[in-house]
Amino acid sequence: MENTWNVQTHSNNKIKKVRLWISAVLAFSGLIIVASQVIPLTKSYVEGVVEQKREDIKVDPVPESYKKYVEEEFAYYDPGKSYFANLSEQLGNLDITGQYSYNPETRTQTSVNIDKEYKKDMYISIESVGIQDIKISSNVESSSESIYNQYLKNGVAHFKGTPLPGDGGNSFIYGHSAVESFFSRHKDLPETIFSRLNDIDIGQKIVVNREEKVLEYIVRNKKIVDPEDFTILQPVNNKETVTLMTCWPLGIGTKRLIVVAERRI
Repeated sequence: MENTWNVQTHSNNKIKKVRLWISAVLAFSGLIIVASQVIPLTKSYVEGVVEQKREDIKVDPVPESYKKYVEEEFAYYDPGKSYFANLSEQLGNLDITGQYSYNPETRTQTSVNIDKEYKKDMYISIESVGIQDIKISSNVESSSESIYNQYLKNGVAHFKGTPLPGDGGNSFIYGHSAVESFFSRHKDLPETIFSRLNDIDIGQKIVVNREEKVLEYIVRNKKIVDPEDFTILQPVNNKETVTLMTCWPLGIGTKRLIVVAERRI
């Protein structure tokens, strides 16, 4: 009788230990699950509060404390204007007259040409990320959303006032992106094809077809910048480049995804 009681007691204790271990594992797993949700939500909330505070201090006129200068007061951000309106204004402050860039074909320094009347379509391909013969509309008036959105429905746009690819200097080309849930179902939609820039890597090739000429570029830089960063318009070390831009995070646009590529032969 006593042995039976001891066996039963031992069995009960073992069951209790197993239950305690299971409870502990479940509790720990629950904490991990909760933390995986709470931490990013808290981070997102804090970032939202900070961003709202930044918005709250923006007034007209903009206080001196909010002015952002880059390279001897080149950039001045007016929060009352749209992103592209700001960009267009800064482009007007950037004197390209008399600038030179290295021409890899002739291996000489040649003057940068700004042809604002050119209207022929160009085409961009980035094989490594699945972009193939997407139309680039030339000299798009980018200070007006109603105008540039018409062109972005069918591809990407060349920012009027920057050099055309092949004319030296820094050619600025931009396009829409889309959130992953939309882009995953419309991966080849020209309107949001620049979502693929997220996957591009340094050293990969970009090809621009302009009439009968094939222009090749190599990606040298990829970065995320604030909307107030207007240095993306500036020439890069007197080299001929194309700068590609889309919204970041994809489809949201609190920042900008920038890809800079240098021309090669």
